[in-house]
Amino acid sequence: MHRLFAGPAMDFKGQQLAETLAMYIVLASAALGFLVGYLQQDFSRMIGIFAGGVVLAGVLTVPDWPAYNKHPITWLPPRKQPGGGSQQRGSGSKAAKKKASWSNLWGAL
Repeated sequence: MHRLFAGPAMDFKGQQLAETLAMYIVLASAALGFLVGYLQQDFSRMIGIFAGGVVLAGVLTVPDWPAYNKHPITWLPPRKQPGGGSQQRGSGSKAAKKKASWSNLWGAL
């Protein structure tokens, strides 16, 4: 069970597959639950079928199953900063930042 949560994160195609699978399972269970509930005139059975579909969708799509990790992401190595130092984000005066943001927004006035 520990391997289930210790592996690499779900990749983007796996996320898309999990979302699509969950959507179809929930939609199918809602339609089936409505049909069975309507034909048998039993609201609790309709809710039970729908809830079972939601639980099934959760079990199949929430854990990071290996089927969702078939397209791993290869990240680029980090770039080296010129001069050997790391540059702080947000360095500069507030007035210069404000002026730069307004000129980016409205163009050179």
